[in-house]
Amino acid sequence: MALAQDFLSFDLNRDLKSVFHGEKTEISFLDYDYDYELNDEELEKIISSKINQKYWFYKVKKGDTLWGLSKKFKVSLDDLMFLNGFKKETDLVYGTKIKIPGEKSNLVEISQKTFEQIKAKYKAKFVSALESLGSLIVPVSGFNFGEKHGNNATDIAAPCGEPVYAAQSGYVVISQDGWNGGYGNYIVIYHKGFSTLYGHLSLRVADEGEYVEKGDLIGYVGNSGKTKGPTGCHLHFEVRGFPNPLLK
Repeated sequence: MALAQDFLSFDLNRDLKSVFHGEKTEISFLDYDYDYELNDEELEKIISSKINQKYWFYKVKKGDTLWGLSKKFKVSLDDLMFLNGFKKETDLVYGTKIKIPGEKSNLVEISQKTFEQIKAKYKAKFVSALESLGSLIVPVSGFNFGEKHGNNATDIAAPCGEPVYAAQSGYVVISQDGWNGGYGNYIVIYHKGFSTLYGHLSLRVADEGEYVEKGDLIGYVGNSGKTKGPTGCHLHFEVRGFPNPLLK
């Protein structure tokens, strides 16, 4: 049986990474964080400098919309939504970081072909971040293997650097780096009567004691802790004290 941490070891590895990251396996730094509005000439320089990158990060400003950013940076609205796991009705949150496509390629068309091959070969279901799961939401876009292990957990295979979101509102009771018994860099959020755990992160952006809303960005997929495969990139997602809706 294929495990989620082995997800990027098969023949489609190169194709999948080219869709999301090129040859990168780590997240990039924020590339666009200006407090003033750029003029047309400055904006064109930014766009030109990023054209050979698969994506780069942008910090959302007041009044930004998906449609507006697609026009501003001359990128496909479909690619912008796909790269961030957004839907057309998604409202951008001021101050958060989103990905802007750099290289001019049809990510949606390429990815659909890749996803269908993976789905057929490994019988893993692709899930989209922020998709409703009853009282919870999907914490990350990727391939959910749905095999129960650990403490009511499943693994969701996704490229390193993929955004991870809080599955439900609550208080962050643990947020720390290190080995941590194999979890690697991980976060635990306490909800009313149950908790969720997010393991193997590359970067945490939610701190202990912080209250997060359902759908808030809390970190990025990584391969810290006990992982396998050439990259090991995946999210270990546990639901303690409540049914895990991502299990088969």
